[in-house]
Amino acid sequence: MPRHSEPEDFHSRTFPVREDMAYQLKVWRFERVGWYGLVLLVILTLLGLFSRGPLSSREVRSDDGGLTVEYERFHRNGSTNPLTAHLKGAPNAVLEVELGGDWLEGFDVEALQPQPLRSAAAGKGMKFWVQADAQGQATLYLSVLSDGLGTYHSRIAIPGGRSVSFEQFVFP
Repeated sequence: MPRHSEPEDFHSRTFPVREDMAYQLKVWRFERVGWYGLVLLVILTLLGLFSRGPLSSREVRSDDGGLTVEYERFHRNGSTNPLTAHLKGAPNAVLEVELGGDWLEGFDVEALQPQPLRSAAAGKGMKFWVQADAQGQATLYLSVLSDGLGTYHSRIAIPGGRSVSFEQFVFP
C-alpha cells in the first residue's frame, strides 16, 4: 500500500526493473554531499588556498614599520612566486637585509631586482646590501621557485632589531 506523504516515484518497484528506493535516496544524498564538497574545493582554490589569491597573499610589518614583506603563504612545488621586501632607512644610505630561517631549504631565488650592491652568505641564509632613495626607502623584489614540501619558517631582518618572521607551505 503506497504512502500518501511521498510521491509515487519514490516507492520501490519490481517492474520493469527492481529498485530499492531507500538505498537510491541514500546514494543521491551522498552524491549531493560530494558535489557540495567539490564546489567548496573549487571556491577555495580560486581564493588561493593552493597558490596565489586572497587566502594566500600576506603582508607582515616590523613593529616600527621599517620593514614590510609581501609574500604568498601557499605554494606548489615547482611554482614561481613573488616575495617583496620594503625597507626604510636613512636617505641615500646603503641598507642591509638578511633572509634567513628554513627559507633556502625550500626555495631557490630565480630573480632579484634591483641587483644588490653586494651580497653574502649568512649561515643558512643570505645578506643583501641595497641603495635607499632620497626618502630612505628601498624595495627588493625576489622571484622564488618552490622546490621543497611542507612548512618553511622564514625570517627577514635589518640590523638594529627590525625583523619579521613568517611561514610558507609548499604543496606537492
